[in-house]
Amino acid sequence: MGDLDAVNNLSAALRRAGHDHDVLSHPTLGIADHRQTKDLFDIRNEIKTLVFVCGPLVEVDELADLLAVQRKARKIAVGVSVIPCHKAMASRFDAILARDGLPRTSFDLAISRSWPSAKPSPSRRLRAGLCFRGDQRDYGKGMTEWVRAERLLSQLAEAFGLETEPIDTVLKPGNEAAKIESQFENVDLILTTRLHGSLYGLSRGKPVIALDQIRGTGKVKPILDRLNWPFAYSIEEANESLLARQMRQLMAEWPVEAVTKAQKTILDLSSGARADAVAMITQARR
Repeated sequence: MGDLDAVNNLSAALRRAGHDHDVLSHPTLGIADHRQTKDLFDIRNEIKTLVFVCGPLVEVDELADLLAVQRKARKIAVGVSVIPCHKAMASRFDAILARDGLPRTSFDLAISRSWPSAKPSPSRRLRAGLCFRGDQRDYGKGMTEWVRAERLLSQLAEAFGLETEPIDTVLKPGNEAAKIESQFENVDLILTTRLHGSLYGLSRGKPVIALDQIRGTGKVKPILDRLNWPFAYSIEEANESLLARQMRQLMAEWPVEAVTKAQKTILDLSSGARADAVAMITQARR
């Protein structure tokens, strides 16, 4: 869902800037406002500028084929993660506006609005959304400690007697955007190993405890650090004692002010990233 929101937010910004364009997606997704395209080879001669939005730039056949088919198009990537072990894929683009992984970074494009944060009623049992990424092989063999990260967060919820709601942000039949949005709205806080799980939680006014499950950190902690969000941890520093201590602090001093400040920073950085992306695409079209 984060990728889709990033695409749609950038598309809206491009239209406001007067840039006519198509948003391409596969027919199985059934997105009415998109140009549903099963085979990009069929429209290879129509595309002058190809913009790849959100997600990591990794060596996968689908992305390699997409770039190979569009040999004549100028290729731009925006709101993406550049991973050291996949530099060859990044080199195939003419220009990159990265949210992380390069010396000069922009921000993620998925968030364009926020909801007020409020302290939940003390008379009811708290409900936590568990939004887990699972394995991340993109970062290389042995770099992901996802099992330990998920165990730590699940045990944290159990230790504090929280009700839990698994939240899967991957769009598929039966897990459409409306369902995912309602899940974020109907919990009190988010325990997550996902970047978009963190950003969606904060944008909806929910405190987040996030673990970056990549050794040496991937994108989750560095990006949350830019928001000055205090409950984001690397997998190396995370342990049961630390998380329990931080959960007690969170519950005792429900961080409404910190969430509100993080929301403002997210919206400012996201708006700036969209403006930078539009400028980069405009320059490419000249």
